[in-house]
Amino acid sequence: MRKIMCCVLMVGMLAGANAQDKPKVIKSKIKDVTVFFNGAQISQAGDVMLPAGQSTVMFENLTQYVNAQSIQIKGEGNFDILSVVHQINYLKSQEKSPEVMRMEDSLVILGKALTMQQTYLTVYTQEEVMLLANKAIGGEQTGVKISELKEATDYFRTRLMDIKTNELSVQDKINALQKRIATLNNQLATLNSHVAEPTSEVLVSVNAGSAVSAKLVLSYYVSNAGWTPTYDLRAVNVKSPMELDFRANVHQNTGTDWNGVNLTLSTGNPMQNGVKPTLNPWYLSYIVTFGLVNGVTTKMPMAAPSQAYASDRNYDEGEKTEEKTRTISDYTVMNENQTNIEYEISIPYTVPADGKNYMVEIQKNTLAATYEYYCAPKLNNDVFLVAHVCGWDKYNIVSGEMNLFFEGTYVGKSYIDTRVTTDTLDLSLGVDKSISVKREKIQDLTSVKLIGTNKKETFSYTINVRNKKSAGIDILVEDQIPLTTDKDIEIEALETSGANYDKETGKLAWRFQLKAAESKALKMGYSVKYPKDRKVNL
Repeated sequence: MRKIMCCVLMVGMLAGANAQDKPKVIKSKIKDVTVFFNGAQISQAGDVMLPAGQSTVMFENLTQYVNAQSIQIKGEGNFDILSVVHQINYLKSQEKSPEVMRMEDSLVILGKALTMQQTYLTVYTQEEVMLLANKAIGGEQTGVKISELKEATDYFRTRLMDIKTNELSVQDKINALQKRIATLNNQLATLNSHVAEPTSEVLVSVNAGSAVSAKLVLSYYVSNAGWTPTYDLRAVNVKSPMELDFRANVHQNTGTDWNGVNLTLSTGNPMQNGVKPTLNPWYLSYIVTFGLVNGVTTKMPMAAPSQAYASDRNYDEGEKTEEKTRTISDYTVMNENQTNIEYEISIPYTVPADGKNYMVEIQKNTLAATYEYYCAPKLNNDVFLVAHVCGWDKYNIVSGEMNLFFEGTYVGKSYIDTRVTTDTLDLSLGVDKSISVKREKIQDLTSVKLIGTNKKETFSYTINVRNKKSAGIDILVEDQIPLTTDKDIEIEALETSGANYDKETGKLAWRFQLKAAESKALKMGYSVKYPKDRKVNL
């Protein structure tokens, strides 16, 4: 009866194998690769004929970056796996790839062609020297006939012209060959950067009751690989949903190319500490600080920290074009596990071991979105188109950089942060110059008064919004009333013009609609009273 065995063994000493027996090399190929944010799990398999009794098989030409503690061996067949040993072979370098061998052959051919052209150039140069050395005609006692002089002159001119023309032609060929050889040498140096490196070997000691055909699967972890998520968010117009393209930049520098492998991208971290933390008791005590008062050290209470309120919005601009093609995302299957998410690419994929990023399509999703214009004229008079993307959190995406496109034009970058708790993502799609906003101080309502021991300053502003577009818009305008944590400073909101006033943050928000070619004026005002012998930054 066929017996199937699955054995996971940590690296240890070979047990019971005859040290003098030469290991039998198993021909294996990388088949499955799971790439984590940092590192990758590689699996390769091969078939081998095992003799009766104990023997040793060897996986060779592995990357030197194998994590020995992560090695696992699985076997199929009527045999037992006794032990596994990992070792580095410093004497055997990695095999040359077909591309390297083709380049080396091309360099040999180009070298011969270069030598031939250099020979032609030498022949022409020597002929020119000989011709110039024998240009004298006639003797010292004998004159030269005009006909002979003319014939000799024509010959010298014609032959020298041929020689010079041939020399120029040959030199052009030499320059082109030297340039091509230099290019190939540079590329060859890049491809050969890992050839001289040592390789890994895994020796597997087995025992079979009789000769048997066996299949062995080796898996191991390497650290010099990984992937980073990136997104393209595309909006066609302000009335349509948005398209979210989820991609991954995959890189690896293991020294071994992954050719036509089954690729899986994982959000997990196999090297993460799996021990749960312990929460110890937390004890509180008084904090006492020390200061100098008139040269004497005294105990002083800690000052309470001040509160700050801010609203940040960052916008970048750029340019890029949109393309519509069938991509690898059509072949991706997502699996959500207890601790991570895996994206399986169901078609073979190749990632060279050159450390460069290779784009892999993962998902294409359609997101519901609403659009609104936004302006904070205290900071900037520009009006930004903002997309409110709803329900993005249900697509099992991870945090990453995002490229924004509107109407087929690249408008900037943003960032998806999956740690936020809201189900709406606000994204800026750039500035729209067809909407103008201007904030001006109303001088007649701005004043400074002295009231007893206090000074009271009053400020008033008007914000004019004009829609120069041919269609109506929804717009949000924000400003703010100052805040204070000092009891001697009194702040009063005098005019908010119907804004939504958040007293906790001081923020004023006007959300309204503007028809085509319509304008609207907003007003705001506040007063600040404080001791007249103090200064306040207003």
